Amino acid sequence: MHNPLTTHDQCSPRKQRAELTFKHNVANGRHGWLRLTPAYSVKVVEDILNRKQGCLNVVDPFSGTGTTALCAAMRGHNATGIDINPFLVWFGNAKVRRYSKKQLAEFRNSIAKLLAGLRDSKTPVASPPPIFNILRWWEQKNLTLLCRLKGAIDHSFPEDEPVRDLLLIAFCRTMISLSNAAFNHQSMSFKSTDVENKQIMLFSSGDQAELEKKFSDDVAFVAAGAADNPDASASVLFADAREVPRVFAEGTDLFITSPPYPNRMSYIRELRPFMYWLGFLKEAPEAGELDWRAIGGTWGVATSRVAAWEKNPDTYFPAYLDKLLEGIRSASAKSGGVLSNYVGRYFEDIWSHLRSAVKVMKPGAEMHYIVGNSKFYDVLVPVETIYRDMLEHLGVAQTEIIPLRKRNSKKELVEYDVIAAV
Repeated sequence: MHNPLTTHDQCSPRKQRAELTFKHNVANGRHGWLRLTPAYSVKVVEDILNRKQGCLNVVDPFSGTGTTALCAAMRGHNATGIDINPFLVWFGNAKVRRYSKKQLAEFRNSIAKLLAGLRDSKTPVASPPPIFNILRWWEQKNLTLLCRLKGAIDHSFPEDEPVRDLLLIAFCRTMISLSNAAFNHQSMSFKSTDVENKQIMLFSSGDQAELEKKFSDDVAFVAAGAADNPDASASVLFADAREVPRVFAEGTDLFITSPPYPNRMSYIRELRPFMYWLGFLKEAPEAGELDWRAIGGTWGVATSRVAAWEKNPDTYFPAYLDKLLEGIRSASAKSGGVLSNYVGRYFEDIWSHLRSAVKVMKPGAEMHYIVGNSKFYDVLVPVETIYRDMLEHLGVAQTEIIPLRKRNSKKELVEYDVIAAV
């Protein structure tokens, strides 16, 4: 067993390598439909798949935006994703679906029907999503426009069907482009805007013309991606990554996944605008509850509950992890305890996941975990080495850690591919 407190498996790369981030996905067909924080690079997945032969069963237990499943299906592999977030399950299935020529024609032709409804004053207007401080997200004129557009979609295409799914993806592109959200660093933030004393702005025909043009362009972009169908079928299942055999017992040849990193980034926080607009969240407490169920969640109620966390005695931690947790705890009297518990709970959940994951691996199967290390105060947490040591404790004899890129944050932070063959 290696001791990560004194050694590293590989020299850390010095380049950030934008092609190994979501930047590589933006103009890449379906992969670029929405810019979501949980996404990782298509190129990472493609590089792994390009080294494989034959038709494989590929599984991603942290499916996120469906990158792995779509890449695998495009190459003729059977692909299954798993995610605990219902919005990501919906979006992932929309991305991997095979669309018929009839459905694509109906989608492209839907824009005329929608714009007619948008211009009709009798078309119902959707209620704004119940996001706290909503004018921080959208100026009133843009919020009004989006409510009218969403109302037109709901009125004209009320049924759950492929065309409606594609329209909602186009709507999400338009919605986020009209928001004050910024994506110029690791997590979603806000552009500088003054929401104090805003006056209600009346609907303007000029603004509507701009919205119609933007939405039409987004429909065209989504349609172009939808026309490029996968060669094989794929699906994303609503399930917990800590209980893989319950939903996938067939056995798999290849795991390719990127779990949440233990960096206190809440994916629920990042996904809120999409989830509220599409009805996956209706009240603020729901976001915290979902984040508590997710691995690495730290939003709302999850933060307060982690303070009371105690390690399950059945959980395996390498001995050095306990020392790292104590280092985090003693680094700050104010928040060291909570952060230590957060990291501990994260690895307890990862242990539960890994213990379940190895049960569905066929002999000779391979696992790829794309993970990043973390730093709390002056304590560097070697996430990649902890994954490896947990896998070895589960009896996985062949493991390797390959550094992929330097992350765009603290200089010590690196993204790795943790490989295990069973």
